[in-house]
Amino acid sequence: MKGRIAIALAVVVLLSSTAAAGQSLIAKNWMKVDENHAQLQHEGQDYVLDSYVVPFQQPYYIHVRLKNGQPLDTSRTEAVAEDYIKPRGCTEPLVRRKDLDRSSGDGREQVLGYQC
Repeated sequence: MKGRIAIALAVVVLLSSTAAAGQSLIAKNWMKVDENHAQLQHEGQDYVLDSYVVPFQQPYYIHVRLKNGQPLDTSRTEAVAEDYIKPRGCTEPLVRRKDLDRSSGDGREQVLGYQC
């Protein structure tokens, strides 16, 4: 009986830490811009993109992932994110903010920072 409880607790801890790791890319104070959700194709790859902002602040946080779940190539990801955000709210020249970047441990998701 004690063995089953220990196994159950270990599974719960593992699942909750995995879920928390996926959520750590998106900060709690970021607001998703729902109308900016997009699925784009670039160089034969299908990307899913969402943007987030912090109210009354300038940077955009672009959440990028491949539709097939494969790891991302950073240079391609930057090109896709720049093409994606320019028509969706930039009123000034686009500035890349690498200091705001985040990535999942397995490289399947990235958040790229931009100011515009």
